Amino acid sequence: MSVAVAKRYAKALFEIASERNILDQLEQELTLIVETFSSLPTLHEWLSHPLTEVAKKKELFSSVFSHLSETARNFLFLLTDRHREGLIGEIMQEYKQLVHEARGIADATVTSATPLTDKEKEELIQIFHKLIGKQLLIENVVDSDILGGVIVQVGDRLYDGSLKTKLVRFKERLQENRVG
Repeated sequence: MSVAVAKRYAKALFEIASERNILDQLEQELTLIVETFSSLPTLHEWLSHPLTEVAKKKELFSSVFSHLSETARNFLFLLTDRHREGLIGEIMQEYKQLVHEARGIADATVTSATPLTDKEKEELIQIFHKLIGKQLLIENVVDSDILGGVIVQVGDRLYDGSLKTKLVRFKERLQENRVG
């Protein structure tokens, strides 16, 4: 349920940020809020305690986040009023996805046997731009078990070009030929 709620808040915030032309600024501010919350576990405990008053939370947010835009602070206050400040991390993730979608950007997890060079990343970006029509933001995960090649995950789609998978397929074809 929290994912659906986070999506609704993120969509509303995205629409406001679009109208005000502050998509990037708001993304940075949400990231800062989330990083602040996650770096201070005692703050999270205090915020989630049922006896912590809404007014005290807002007072703290006004002090800690005084440098943020009015839009970001008001959004945080709205979440506080509705006891949803614990969803800020999920809301930020959903918001980022909306911003990326609007800009034709896709997050990709690229698994490779060794770290990708900048040149290899650029080649993958070019290939996938032609394939899916979006600019990739690559997060490289190193897994020596794949032996070579890459596995690219964009959303729920998986493009497996690993040497390990190619060898498994080759072995299966050899076995099929022997049986038949």
